Amino acid sequence: MRFAKLAAPFKFASTQVTVLTALIYAIVFASVLIHDEPWDVPKDTQGLDIDRAFDALSEITRGPHPYISHANDAVRHYILSRLKPLAARHDHAHLSDDVTSNVTYVARGSYVVYFEGTNVLLKIDGTESSQDGVLFSCHYDSVSSAPGATDDGIAVVTLLEMAEYLSAPERRPRRTAVFFFNNGEEDQLNGAHAYFEHPWSNLTSVFINLEGAASGGHPLAFRTTSYGPASALQSRLVKHPHGTVLTSEAWSMGMIRSATDYEVYARGVEGEVPGLEGFDFAFYKNRAYYHTLRDSIPGMGHENTRKAIWAMLETVRGAGLTLLNGDRAGTDATKPVYFDVLGRSLILLSLNSMYIGNIVLLVLGPLSTIGLLIWVILAAKKRSELEAIPASHEEPRWRTIVKGLLGWERFWIALIIAILVHVGLSVGFLKLNPNIVHSHAYVVLSIFLGFSFLALVVPIQALHSILPPTFASQKLAVTLSLYFFTWIVLIVSTVAMSKQYGLLYWATFFNLGAWLAAVLELVRAGRRRDPGNEMGSYSFLFTSPEEQQARAEGVVPGRRLVRGVRYDAPEHIDNDAEGHANGRPGQEEGAIVETEPTEITPLIHQHRRQTEGGGEYLTVDPPEDVKVVAKPADEYGWWIAQVLLLVPAVAVLLFQLEVLLLNATMHTLVDGSPPVTVYFILALFSTLIFLPITPFAHKLPQSLNIVVAGVLILLLAVSWTIFPFTQQWPFRIYFQQFVELASPTSGLTINPARDVHINALEVVRAETTITGLKGYVDRYIVPDIPSSRHSDVVCNSTGLRPDLMTCTWTSDLLPSPGGTNSSLASEWLDVRPTRLNETRAIISVRGQNTRGCRLYFDRPVNFVYVHQPSDGEPLPPPAPVPAPVPFEKMHMQGGYEMPAEGVKEVRLWGRTWDKTFVVEVGWENANDNDEGLTGRAACEYAEYASALGGPESGRIPAYEEVKQFLPLWALPTKNEDGLAEVWTKFRV
Repeated sequence: MRFAKLAAPFKFASTQVTVLTALIYAIVFASVLIHDEPWDVPKDTQGLDIDRAFDALSEITRGPHPYISHANDAVRHYILSRLKPLAARHDHAHLSDDVTSNVTYVARGSYVVYFEGTNVLLKIDGTESSQDGVLFSCHYDSVSSAPGATDDGIAVVTLLEMAEYLSAPERRPRRTAVFFFNNGEEDQLNGAHAYFEHPWSNLTSVFINLEGAASGGHPLAFRTTSYGPASALQSRLVKHPHGTVLTSEAWSMGMIRSATDYEVYARGVEGEVPGLEGFDFAFYKNRAYYHTLRDSIPGMGHENTRKAIWAMLETVRGAGLTLLNGDRAGTDATKPVYFDVLGRSLILLSLNSMYIGNIVLLVLGPLSTIGLLIWVILAAKKRSELEAIPASHEEPRWRTIVKGLLGWERFWIALIIAILVHVGLSVGFLKLNPNIVHSHAYVVLSIFLGFSFLALVVPIQALHSILPPTFASQKLAVTLSLYFFTWIVLIVSTVAMSKQYGLLYWATFFNLGAWLAAVLELVRAGRRRDPGNEMGSYSFLFTSPEEQQARAEGVVPGRRLVRGVRYDAPEHIDNDAEGHANGRPGQEEGAIVETEPTEITPLIHQHRRQTEGGGEYLTVDPPEDVKVVAKPADEYGWWIAQVLLLVPAVAVLLFQLEVLLLNATMHTLVDGSPPVTVYFILALFSTLIFLPITPFAHKLPQSLNIVVAGVLILLLAVSWTIFPFTQQWPFRIYFQQFVELASPTSGLTINPARDVHINALEVVRAETTITGLKGYVDRYIVPDIPSSRHSDVVCNSTGLRPDLMTCTWTSDLLPSPGGTNSSLASEWLDVRPTRLNETRAIISVRGQNTRGCRLYFDRPVNFVYVHQPSDGEPLPPPAPVPAPVPFEKMHMQGGYEMPAEGVKEVRLWGRTWDKTFVVEVGWENANDNDEGLTGRAACEYAEYASALGGPESGRIPAYEEVKQFLPLWALPTKNEDGLAEVWTKFRV
């Protein structure tokens, strides 16, 4: 009795299984969700000043500060004011205010970029200067629609603090540290390209790039080039590592629509500077605020902002010190597989070692499992031969085969049902409310988890009740089926690793856990010399129908049946006159009478037994040893070890990934990403998370299913009916205004080469465009904008951004460039095209109070050269037309050369205001009737009144109108580099 009470908690029974599995999943879910939040700022920040960093962020994020804004200059001056004293105090610290590095390159293979950098660099000489240094990179520009607290203000203040920290003589590093504050990242990574034009770019071989792809939260090691830099995140100095190779490879496969300076550093400059090793460290949560006014300190909240600053500071310091002072320089180019465990530690392995480990598991696992299974079968057969009762008939083979398969099919049936349920559930969301995940992501997550649980558990329970396995216990059958499933997934993972993709690393641990659980189950069956069943203690695999019937009716395990002699009562008994039997006193009629032993009496004493079915047989067991066992034998302890092998580690790995991917994708639907991607992620990982409990599902109570189903019905009713966007998690629309200017007569600017006076330009039309999700931007947004009510609105489902609708209407709300002259005349946009010869032309373009312009061509050009002041004025009116620049003088950054088919766009970025860009272009002459080159010249504007610009700033009243009249559940963001583009046509 005492043993039974002590063993009760370890018994394989419904209550015990329910309590343990519920407890494990509750701990896993809670731990992951708690880890997903940023850590508190400690009292001891070990030399880093969090208050100073917070004050710096407040200064930087007073308002938006894109490259083409005067606020951008103010941020740059602030950074210089912080770094100049450091360089002045320490001989080993050197400041570079880089206003000389220019770069020309082809971006994305489709357009030429000319950029004049205004980057700021601080170099701290290492004590061992002969070794390669480490680049710490951030960008200090923001987009025109956001103050940029996360993108990239926190990174800026992090590097300012790290510069203060490492410049102290007692903390001077072994290797050289270069702190790079680049400008123009938001306009196609221009500042990073300019870095390779700076002489210090030859000093570094490793980089840490700090970014913000969302707003606040816990930053993530988004991607890494190789094992070397990833190992820095494994350092004991990094207290809370956060990263996974899955995001890195999703980015490399083009699944993430974004770009960071990482790409430029990792690629290097072909023929000049090799690519660097390093990693991207970026914020990724709360993307609904990305590039909007909520990417600010108030948007994140005071305390959460401090936590976000500390999260980045702590990791950058730990990883940075490891790279700067460690014995390994971080240049190991081996392909890595890495992931963190609850933000406490980072697991880092080389891809090759994971690949070899997978091969070992693929071979060793099946061999050992099959070997143990054969052992169990042979042991069961041997025991059956010792104990079997000769059968009076044989069962048909087909029936034996069918019975043998019962139990092995139910895992696969449950898996198929789970897949079908998730297909239906996803279709329901996609048809009824696809964007609900934007604002109620964790409700949707709970729904998918709940349906995964029911879809896997209920079929297994139903099959167990209707068709209980007879040839093996259900736990054994499902455990082996689960192992086979993980083995298949492991094959897929191994194939992916052979192609240098390690994103399915979790399959290795899933397979390992399933294999060990299967081994335990087979060892248990082998020790019992029987695979068990759900009808009695023994399998029906090697037993006759008679033995099966006897055992089902109460045969004792371990009992040997011996055929003996049955002694019947006399058929006729004489009664006396009073009706008593003539025999022994008290003997009743029909009683069994045992006679005196004779020569045929068995030497071993036998006991007579009667089955519950009415049959009778003899046994050598004494009465006190007889037990009824028409149910599975009790199991103690083994199942607990199997649960611990299967559930915790796998659930942590998978739920971490599910939550991370959910946070990274839940707000991308408003950018045009397909909703099916998010729901596929939820369906896949939710199913995988609950697969480990399938061997124990038949022990879970049905009352639990009823509770879960009730909660799911309520959550579904809410999530399929409520509006998907809220003030907390707002909808995002993309704004752009186009203003066309032209000559009053021809619609084209007049060619100065023909000695015709340039007339003042006039406004042809001003168009406001809003881009967003179809069904929302056209129904809820545009009708509420006052200027759209008095104009014809045209909505095109093929918009300015992929998968989004663009609505356009004309407006009389004209932008003002600001500066000293804001009139709509040739001073605002001055375009002068000049034909040099049959295939060359010079186009000069200047915009009032801007430093960003563009040229669009109606035909490809294959030569682009931007004249510099050192070249002399190429066309000072009325000077003669100069000779074309030699083709070889066109210099594109290595690896970003002009494509053979040419380009149709040139983007121009100057470091000074009101700059005149003088661009020489060339094209191929298609025929003798070539009419020359036509196109558009444009300049970009991004300053507006509510952005708190100075008196020299411009105004964009159309953007102010949209901001003012948007519903509370929507926020505006920029569509292009400029909020307003002013353009005119040209012909040469």
